[in-house]
Parts: sequence; C-alpha cells; structure tokens
Amino acid sequence: MGRAGFLLLPLLILLALAATGPAPAAAATANTANAGVILELAKSLTKPPPSWTGTDVCGGASFQGITCDGAGRVIGINLAKQQLYGTLPSSLSDLTELQWLQLQGNALEGAVPSLIRMGSLETLALDGNAFTTLPPDFLEGLTALRSLSMGDLPLKSWSIPDAVAGCTALQNFSVSNSTVTGPFPAVLANLTSLRILRLSYNYLTGGLPVALEGLGSLESLELNNQQSEDKLSGPIDVVVKLVSLKTLWLQSNSFTGPIPEFSPDSQLVDFNVRDNHLTGLVPASLIGITSLQNVKLSNNYFQGPKPKFTANNVDIDSGNGFCLTDPGPCSPLANSLLEVAKGFGYPFELAQWAGNDPCRGTPWLGLICIKMEVTQINLPRRSLLGTISPAFANLTGLQRLDLSNNQLTGGIPDALTTMANLNYLDVSNNRLTGQVPEFKQPNIKLLTAGNQFGESGGDSGGGDGSNGGSSPSNPTGSRNSKSNAGMIIGILVAVILLVVCVGFFLHHRKKKTVDKFSPISTKSPSGESEMMNIQVVGTNGNSNGSGSAIPSELYSHVSANSANIADIFESHGMQLPMSVLLKATNSFDEDYILGRGGFGVVFKGTLNGKLVAVKRCDSGTMGTKGLQEFLAEIDVLRKVRHRHLVALLGYCTHGNERLLVYEYMSGGTLREHLCDLQQSGYAPLTWAQRMAIALDVARGIEYLHGLAQETFIHRDLKPSNILLDQDLRAKVSDFGLVKLAKDTDKSMMTRVAGTFGYLAPEYATTGKVTTKVDVYAYGVILMEMITGRKVLDDSLPEDETHLVTIFRRNMLDKEKFRKFVDPTLELSAESWNSLLEVADLARHCTAREPFQRPDMCHCVNRLSSLVDQWKPANIVDEEEGGTNEMGLHQQLERWRRDDFTISDSFSTYSISRKYH
Repeated sequence: MGRAGFLLLPLLILLALAATGPAPAAAATANTANAGVILELAKSLTKPPPSWTGTDVCGGASFQGITCDGAGRVIGINLAKQQLYGTLPSSLSDLTELQWLQLQGNALEGAVPSLIRMGSLETLALDGNAFTTLPPDFLEGLTALRSLSMGDLPLKSWSIPDAVAGCTALQNFSVSNSTVTGPFPAVLANLTSLRILRLSYNYLTGGLPVALEGLGSLESLELNNQQSEDKLSGPIDVVVKLVSLKTLWLQSNSFTGPIPEFSPDSQLVDFNVRDNHLTGLVPASLIGITSLQNVKLSNNYFQGPKPKFTANNVDIDSGNGFCLTDPGPCSPLANSLLEVAKGFGYPFELAQWAGNDPCRGTPWLGLICIKMEVTQINLPRRSLLGTISPAFANLTGLQRLDLSNNQLTGGIPDALTTMANLNYLDVSNNRLTGQVPEFKQPNIKLLTAGNQFGESGGDSGGGDGSNGGSSPSNPTGSRNSKSNAGMIIGILVAVILLVVCVGFFLHHRKKKTVDKFSPISTKSPSGESEMMNIQVVGTNGNSNGSGSAIPSELYSHVSANSANIADIFESHGMQLPMSVLLKATNSFDEDYILGRGGFGVVFKGTLNGKLVAVKRCDSGTMGTKGLQEFLAEIDVLRKVRHRHLVALLGYCTHGNERLLVYEYMSGGTLREHLCDLQQSGYAPLTWAQRMAIALDVARGIEYLHGLAQETFIHRDLKPSNILLDQDLRAKVSDFGLVKLAKDTDKSMMTRVAGTFGYLAPEYATTGKVTTKVDVYAYGVILMEMITGRKVLDDSLPEDETHLVTIFRRNMLDKEKFRKFVDPTLELSAESWNSLLEVADLARHCTAREPFQRPDMCHCVNRLSSLVDQWKPANIVDEEEGGTNEMGLHQQLERWRRDDFTISDSFSTYSISRKYH
C-alpha cells in the first residue's frame, strides 16, 4: 500500500464510525419511547394485568400481551378479554411500528385516541368495550389495515368516515351495534379487497349503492336488524353481482321488490331476508343453488308458487302470500295477474295479490270480477313503475283497464289491441313512448294524453286526457265543425253550472258562519245514533286551554284545545274532504312524516292552527277494503272513547285512499323514551313517570276490555303504540288490529297478527285471541319499563335474547335482579319496594297459561294503590272553629247568603263566589 493509501485508511475508519455510531443510541431512544407509552398505558388502566411489573417492557416475559421486535420496538398489543377498566392514553399513537392492537372484550371507556401515525397497523379490535367517542381523524393514515373489528360499542352517533377509502388492504370490516348512522356508506365500495362486511344493529338508512358490485371478493354481507325508523330499503339487485358471496343477512329491514336472479355459479350458503317488504316470485335460480344450507324468507310478501328448497334449514312459511300451502303451480288466473305484476316490477302496492283465487271473497286490489272472471282492473295513482305487460291479453274477459297517473315507461303492447272485450283503456299521464298501436275494437275509449308518444298518436285520447277518441284512426284533426259547436255549447253549460255551484257554496258558507255562533242543542236529533254526538275530543286530554290540569274524572268532556278543530268537522261530521288533509299535510310532504308502521305512514298536520296526526293507510293492508268495510271499522273506533286512548277525530275516503285523523301527541312514543334514548335525545324516565305511564296504559286497556259499550281486544300492544303527551301521560294508539269480541266468551279464533315478543304463547300457536292476550303484552311492557331493555335483543348471548325468559329467571335472586334493573333509575327504598311490586305483577301477566294471568282491572287496582297513595292531611278549619262545629241549619243559612255561580265550560266546572 502506497503513502496515499496509508493516509486514506484513518479517514475511512472515521467515516465508518460516524455511520455506525449513532444507531445504538437511536434504537435505545425508540425502545425508551415505546416503553414509556406502555408504562403510561399501565397507569391509565384501573387495574393493569398482574404480570406488568417493573419497567423492562420488551425484556423477559413480565409484560404479557406486549410483543416487541429485535430493536426493542413494540409491534403488537394483545389484551383481549383481560377484564380491563380505564382509558387509553393519547400517546398510543407514538407506537408507529405497531402491527396489531387487540383490546376486545374489556370495559375500557372514554375516547379512542388518534391512531393516525400507526401506518403499520394491520389488525384493530375494539369490540365489546365502553368507548363513547372516536377521534376526528379516525381511520386516517391506516394504509396497512387488514382487519377492523369494533362491534358492541356505546358510541355517540357517527358515520363511517371517507378516510376509510385509504384503507385499501381491508379484508374484514366488522362494525355492528355501534351506533353508525346515516345513509349506507357508499365509500365502502372502494375497499375491493373486502371479504367480510358486517354493519348489523346500527341506524343505517337508504338503499344499497350500485357501486357495491365492485366488491368481487366479498364473502359475507351482514346488514341485518337496523334500528333506525326507516331502516335500509329499496331493491337488493346488487347482491347478485357479488360473485364470491356465501353469507347474506339482510333480515329485519325494509327492503322492497323481488329477489333478483342469481348466477348458476353462486356460492351462497346462508340467505336470510326475513322480516322485510320483499315481493314477487321466489326465483328458480335461488332455489337451485346447490351450496345453499340456510334459507329464511318469512314475513315478507312473496307471491306465486311456494318454493321447495333442498337446504337443511328452511324458514319460508309465515307471513307470505304463496298460492298454495304446499309447493305446486298456481291457478291460470293467478299466474296471468302475477305476470302483469312482474311487468311493474312486483311493486309493494300489489303485495296483496296473494293466494290462488283473485276473485274469491274480497278481490285482489284494483280488480272487479264477475263470475270468477276479471272484468275491470283499476290501478290509477299507484306510483307504478316498469312496463305494461302483454300478459293483460290473457285476461280475455277484461273490459276496463285504468293505469293512469303512474310512472310507466315503454309502449302500449300490441297484445292489448287483440282483446275483444276491452272497451276502455286509460294510460294517461305516464311516461310511455313510441307509437300508439291501432286498436281493432270499434268502440274502445282510449285515453293517452300526458305521455311522450310520437305525433301521430300523442293526442289519440284527447288533448286533455278526458275525451275518449275511438282510436288513432280517428285523430282529433278530423273532427268537423259540428263537433266543435257541440264542444262550445258544452263549455257554456259547464260555466253556467259552475257559477250556480259557486253561488250555492257561498250562500251555504254564509249561513254556516251565522249559525256557528248560535246556541247548540245538547240533545241528539231523533234517529241519530248516540255515538254521532261525540265527534271531536281534545288534542290533549290532560290539559285545558290554559295548560292547567283537568280533573281526571271529567275526561269525557271536550277540551278547549279542541274548540277550533271542531269547526273543521262542523260541515262534514267526522268525514273530511281530501283537499283539507292535503292542505293540512302540505300534500303529504316527506318532511311531515312522524313515523311508519305496519298499517301505513303517519303525517303531522295542522287543522285550524291545531296539530293533528294523519294516518295514510297503506294500500297493501287497507287499500282493498271496500268502503262499507272501512266505515264499519271507523264505527268501531268511534265507539272507544277514553282519556288514555288516542282519539279518532275524523276520516277520509277518496278513491282508493283511506285516511284517519287522530289527535297529535307531542311527547313521542314510549319506545323512544325507553330503548331509543340515543336516537331520540330524550332524558331517561324516572320511576314515578314510568308508574304513571303504566297506570295510564292499564286504564286504557281496562276500558277496551270491559268498560266500553262492547268488548275490544287490541292485539298489538307494545311501546311504539303507546304515545305520550307533553306531560308524559300516556295514551294507547294504533287500533288497526283491534277486534270486537263477543260478550259471552270474550274470545275468538283469528289470523295471528301482532309483533314478535309481545304475542302470548297460546295466541302465537293456536290463533285463539282473548283479552288475556293484551294482558300478556302489557306484562312485557312492564318488564321493558323496569329494565330499559328491548323484548328481543339479538346482540345479547343466545340465552339472554328474550326479555321475558331472563326477567323471570333473574327474579329468583334479588341481588341479581337489582343489577338487571335499568341502571338509569335512581331508586329510593320506597321506590325499590314499588318496583318489586310491579315486577311481580309483570311476572303474573306473562304467565304461560291465560287463566293464570290477572284481568286488566286487577292491574289497575294494584298499580293505583302504588301511584295514588292517599294519606290523611291535617285540615285547618276556617272561621274560628270551622264548619265542623257549625250545625247543618247554620251552614245552610250561610250558603244562602253567599251567591254561587256555576258554569259549564267545556271540560271543567268553574265556581265563582261573590261575597256581600
């Protein structure tokens, strides 16, 4: 080596030392920082793991659950099911090399700290803790995340953040029962590596995005049991594009439309869509999936032939409308009509096209039959989509077809031109296109205005949609002057009639205005039924016009709040015109919706400045009722008048529309005050408030069972059908399932209807309904009020899902039962004893055998003794010795000297005393 090389050698040694010297120091610093985070975590835990001793986090085996790499950096934390309490430190994000964080099955609370710096994190499991909030930057920067599991967390309402789109490696996204709200998060469609997507028991709404079809690797999709009022809805067509799907759980939502056609290569194993609003025929492509093991279709509106599956576990029988109880073909007429419904996409409006006999008994919706042959189909204003099916031509006896004012597309099928008996066709005001075909029927009345037909056929039915026009062979341009003259004369006659009608209306209105303030007789006109007198009841049976309490014994009088509403009903009795209800609800504006139920949608309305609730009965449940049958039901509702029953104020029949007007209850439902506190924002009810509500409900049902003119059975008693006013006093509502029972036995056989969890055992199994069915449901409600739990909760372990079972079991151990009681209740010793009394009553009400349950009058008496506990008070006698020492003669003389004035003012008696 030369001199130059000799001089260069020390320089190379120095450079090598410079390059390697700082590394141990940096590693030591990282090790120290990581250890500091773990030690800080230990301090934030109320009781850290017993093995966590000393300070050497990565040395030895003292810190169990902590995994470090060779450089002393923490790369894993696994503290699952360690019964840990406490919080997580904000410094947790300093563990930048952490690959897994598993904290499931503990009781950690507070806020989840920011994880934004954990770019190496692959597994995050937070399930089953008590965390309440997430950081604003949640899921940001977690580009390596493969599994996210955070179910059963009492988080404040939140939405899946858009930052999840950056977690492109995610394969498992499980966030069930964690208060996720809002529309279905479409951003999840970006996670093309997903294999498991679980969002059950949240508060999601809206439909499934079409973009989900890009999740070709998805094997399990679980969206069941959304807790939101509207739930997930719309069609489920996108699921057939998920080619790797094995598990599909969509139960207990509001999905509509038919089951789509599946690929022959489908790998489905579990298919659960029960408790939705699905319609149509069960496709053969689903029945033929060889890998299918579990199928649940119950409680939908499926039609057509009953399918025959080869799967091991099949639940399809209850709540559907198959043609026959056993697999087999439908009748030709049913098949033809179902083909018609297929053209419309099997809409929910035609869900009552169920069974095998369209013309037997009450005909299917919109049908008129003569001798078991369909002669008319009237389906105007049904929001029908899709196309007009050529299958109409199979109905050879059809004479009249009205499909006007829908949203149908496509054209008029040529098959309709061959129907020899068809003499009336109205397809006006749709979105039909193409050309109107030439009809062969010589006298057909054809209405086609308001569509997008070509010029040659656009006016074939008359420009305004009201004139018939024989067919396109008689266009409006060929009308002669005689026709024009006749039209002019007709218009003049119509104008004259209109003027006369307006004059009569103004005169009638003026007369009513004068008569309105004249004295009103309290006697009924001869021949008028007694119930016709009770046309309007107060909007709030517990307050008068000034907001002061009304004595409960005077509940049958009309309150001052009802006075203005009475004006609306003055001219019409209980029957209201549709125009009034359209104005009251802003044409049934979506923003006016108060809630949705099994019998329709309830809108908030305003009549004469007073709030009312307008129920627009669902056509699928009431739309086919004849007018006489509907009015008979109104007559039943008018017979039940009580301060603890929501009052019917009026009704409306307009075409196929059936509407009911009830008093408005501003306090929401009991369910919102018990089980939906996070969503509703209400404060927890006190025990005194719950007792008052329980007694109110008992008195209302007692009246139905034995104090009304006849005996009525509610059949659908549950917290969502118990409405509260501003003072949290209760009224029972939703009499859609009320049945009139014979006074002789107060029982009858009927089709099982109601809500799972509240059905008495004998009713669910035999269909025999008695007043004890309501008693059972009432007992369940008492249990919910005591525990704050829902009657059925699938999020709990299997042996704890049914409230009645676990409630009766826990009552055997007082200490265990005390822990079972709603933790939001603050109970004094007296309140605790009261609660035990009510719990015992609930236990008896839910006895398995009906004869072991009490009557509602017993429930009222027992609760009354707990709520209305009267105690004698010290009475201070007035006027030096008081009236007790005054003889009867002296008292009478004193009363004569005083001038009493008693006046009847709606529902209260006011006594004014004048002294001389």
